[in-house]
Amino acid sequence: MRHLLAVAPLLACVPDLEVDLARVDAPRVLAVRAEPAEVVPGEPVALSALYVDASGTLVDGPLEWAFCAARRPLAELGPVSRACLEREGDALLALGTGLSVTAPAPAPGCRLFGPEPPPAIGDQPAGRPVDPDITGGYYQPLRIVAGDDDSDLTLFQLRITCGLAGAAQQQSAEYRARARPNRAPAVVAVERDGQVIAADAVTKVKPGGALPLRLAWATCPEAPVCGDSMCTLDEAAASCPADCGGPLGCGGAETYLRFDPTTLELVTTREAIRVAWYATGGRYDAARTGRAPAEAEAFSDNVWTAPDAPGDFTLWVVLRDDRGAADWRELAVRVE
Repeated sequence: MRHLLAVAPLLACVPDLEVDLARVDAPRVLAVRAEPAEVVPGEPVALSALYVDASGTLVDGPLEWAFCAARRPLAELGPVSRACLEREGDALLALGTGLSVTAPAPAPGCRLFGPEPPPAIGDQPAGRPVDPDITGGYYQPLRIVAGDDDSDLTLFQLRITCGLAGAAQQQSAEYRARARPNRAPAVVAVERDGQVIAADAVTKVKPGGALPLRLAWATCPEAPVCGDSMCTLDEAAASCPADCGGPLGCGGAETYLRFDPTTLELVTTREAIRVAWYATGGRYDAARTGRAPAEAEAFSDNVWTAPDAPGDFTLWVVLRDDRGAADWRELAVRVE
């Protein structure tokens, strides 16, 4: 089965089928974690996959990783070039096989997929730069193929650090001084009825019973606060060495700087947080939950209902921000 993080084209006739997005009954890559979550092209990035099937999380797997260096032609539909969906080809930069790989992000990323003028190809004139997404970001395509089945392909996008398009020189300088790269949201805890579920615990539920779950992540300041152990927007090592001597950013809904192409001004925006819920059985009240930028709560609730028959099940909760970074947590559940 081909898994693409993309919007499918509208069809003239679509059968009325009920699809359970949360159900895991075959091998799937549910998420990819990148460290760092936003990388400068040419610098190394560590990539790891959450690869699962109906038995639970897989501890190994024949995942073939590759960056794609092909720009999408204007005449093609879809989020990326069709060349990125092939098993082999000149556009693919092989990274290795396994559940995790480490490699430099392609150096020309900002020219191919960012605001810099792209190179001309053959006799064709150079194309136009890529427009940023609504968060002001640019992304390097990354494709994963599982095993020998060419159709079992997953497409992800790695956020890359590029300059601003359409900004004045002073604005670009201000952006470089104030902005911080994206940091992935981090799962702080998964709770049941207010009690934290330990990572190695087996949660027990009666057949047909309800399991209320709360996923919590870090609470991020909307304005810089020196001394809070987080190096966020507008903080620097010179002004706040205690905070900025370690990792940049906050593992929750960060406030970040972007260039608004409509007003041509630098603006601050708070991240939205999305949560995807998966399980090898049973059902959730909702397959997707989360928080909008205006919501300050750093948690999301859901309820999993156990099957009527006893057995062991695996649940996964994948936490994402709207700038492409992810984290996850696994739960073992026994129905008896």
